Amino acid sequence: METLIGLIVLFYIFVLPGIITNVKFNNRIPPAGYKTDYSAMNRDLASGKSKMEVMQKSNNGGYDIKK
Repeated sequence: METLIGLIVLFYIFVLPGIITNVKFNNRIPPAGYKTDYSAMNRDLASGKSKMEVMQKSNNGGYDIKK
């Protein structure tokens, strides 16, 4: 029983935050009057940033530019 509880706790600590970030990234639309700068996003991915860093920056509005 303790092993099951431990596995559930580890799932919530390590896996669930990644799933939540991914869902927010896939369903995010920029605010009115802004658009997403996909070239900057691709440039960051090509320069070696991790996919998770790029998704978090996008969720925080780091790639939103005015139309």
